[in-house]
Order: sequence, then structure tokens, then C-alpha cells
Amino acid sequence: MTDLVAQLLARRLLLVTGKGGTGKTSVAAALGRLAADAGVRTLVVELGHAAVLPELLGAEPDPLGAKIDPLGAKRAGAGAGARGGSTREPLPAGPNLFTLRLIPEDALLEYLELQLRVRMLARGIVGNAGFRRFLAAAPGWRELITLGKLWHMVTREDAHGQPLWPLIVIDAPATGHGLSLLSTPSVVLDTVRLGPLRRNTDLVQALLTDASRTLVLTVSLLEELPVNETLELRARVRELGLGLGPVIANGVEPPLALPDAERVLEAVATLDAAGAPSPLADPIAVCASARHRLLRARMQAEFLARLEREVDSAPLVLPWLSGGVDGPDGVAELASHLRSALTPPCAEVRP
Repeated sequence: MTDLVAQLLARRLLLVTGKGGTGKTSVAAALGRLAADAGVRTLVVELGHAAVLPELLGAEPDPLGAKIDPLGAKRAGAGAGARGGSTREPLPAGPNLFTLRLIPEDALLEYLELQLRVRMLARGIVGNAGFRRFLAAAPGWRELITLGKLWHMVTREDAHGQPLWPLIVIDAPATGHGLSLLSTPSVVLDTVRLGPLRRNTDLVQALLTDASRTLVLTVSLLEELPVNETLELRARVRELGLGLGPVIANGVEPPLALPDAERVLEAVATLDAAGAPSPLADPIAVCASARHRLLRARMQAEFLARLEREVDSAPLVLPWLSGGVDGPDGVAELASHLRSALTPPCAEVRP
């Protein structure tokens, strides 16, 4: 394990966010695989009802099959043989690697059970129609209970007094919802001065703003909108007092190894299309494809240079994978590239 990998994996909580469609879920899965392969017991968490990570990581099927949420909504993807893992049941995905789906309603029920110490009473409260109407109208409770659950998981210890989960990787919501999640504690602290809610929120905020324990990693494509959104997101996260890891530039296409490309393409364009063995080898199609690759590589290089100028650490570059990332093999390949990106001369991972 290189020093830079060790610096990253020494944190307790890594929150992976970015513009939707940039591959942040795949990156979160790859981080989990990288950490597990390095010998760190790791939990990769997705937030909400969608169950994507178990399939990516090759987790064991949920033995309980279909589940019903405490508030009565059937979970997405549940059914015979469904995968997903409830808030209480991390699913094993290999040595040192587990995944879990954190549903706010589940976390709320568990919190009430811990506080009231009577499971049936907690279920009665959560199932009450008036209480459910109150929750539907109350802003921010899902974010706050989610963060409280994450704090609880970070602080849990095993029988030997060691962290049960030395590293937790969060597939956090995309930019807008991600900022809403991260800013909830500061909003609560601005409005609540005393009581259990204040004390619990203080603990959550202390975890989030401790850069030795928590880092926010932003994933971006090397295109205008994702890069702009990434820079705005990082500025806002910094204002919230959270530690920032490096930008992860995902889906970077390899350069087209073609010396004196324009002269070569001009020569190809003069070839007789009738002699091409297939339509895919038609000189016009070949030239158009190659020029598209050249233009895209130039665009990606420009946006990578912009990130290098405007971000306080060198971006980690992950290549575009022709086979995609739709299962354990793709995640393992992406994790291998992530490990390579974290080797020198990459900049130091720092708050």
C-alpha cells in the first residue's frame, strides 16, 4: 500500500459525490474494493431505496427477500432473490468488503428503538398516521437521521474495542442533494440551542468537519458542465468546513496514438471506399471517428488543465473502460486504475 493510498484509507468516512451521471457510484464501489484489497474492513453505503452497489460488488443475495419499510412503502427492487441489504444488515461482498443500503425510515425506527428500548412502541409511533403526516411535512429529517446513522456506524466498536467499520465509503447523493445532506447539521445548529437534538447534531458535525476522519471526494467528467459544477460544489463544501480530497476525473479517454494525425487522416480520406472490407472501414467513417477522438481528447486535456489550476490537489485520472462498470470485474479494473492514480507523482491527499 503506497503512502498516498494509506493517507486516503486512514480516514473513517469518505463521501463520494458529484454531478449525476459522472460515475460516482462506480467510483465509490472501486474505493471500497481498493480498501478491502489493502486489508481494511470496509463498508460501502448507498443512500435511499435504489439497490445498485450489491450488484456492482457481487454481494450475497439478501436472505430475507422482499422487505417492507417501517412507513409502509415497499422497497424498490425487493422480491424473491432481491439484493440490497437493509439498514441493519450489511451484505458481504468478499473479504473485508460489505455493502449496505441506508433507508432513512429504517434508520429512524432503529433510533427510536434505541431511545425507547421497546421495539413495539417504536414501531407503533413510526406507523402512526399522524406521525407519518408530520414526517412528510418536516424538512431535513431524512438528511439528519441519515447522518446520525452514519455517525453511529463510524463510532461502533467490536468486542475488542476496535472500530467495527474502520472505513465507510458513502455513495452520496448528486451535487444538489449532496449539499443539502452535508449542510443539514449546520442549519440545525443555527436554530437549536439546547437539548438532545443539539447534542446529537454537535457529534455529527464534529465528525463531518474533522478532516482527519472525513473527506469529501468529488467525481467529474472532463466536460464543461460537470467541471463547473465540481468547482462550485467544492467551494460550497469548503464553506461548510468539510475536508476535501482530490477531484476524481472519470471516464478519461486514452489519447489517439497517431503521429502527425491530420496528415495521416488526409491521406486516409483519399483512399477508395470501394476497397474497404466493411462499412466500418470506410475511409470517411474512419476519418470522422478519428477526428472526433482527437477533438474529445483536446477538450478533456483543456478541462483537466483547468482542474489542475483551480483545485488545491492534482486530480486523480480514471480511464474510460470500454467494457463498462456493471459488475465485480469492472469494479476491480476501476479499482486497479484508482490505485495507479494514487501513486506518485500524484499530489498528496490532504484536507
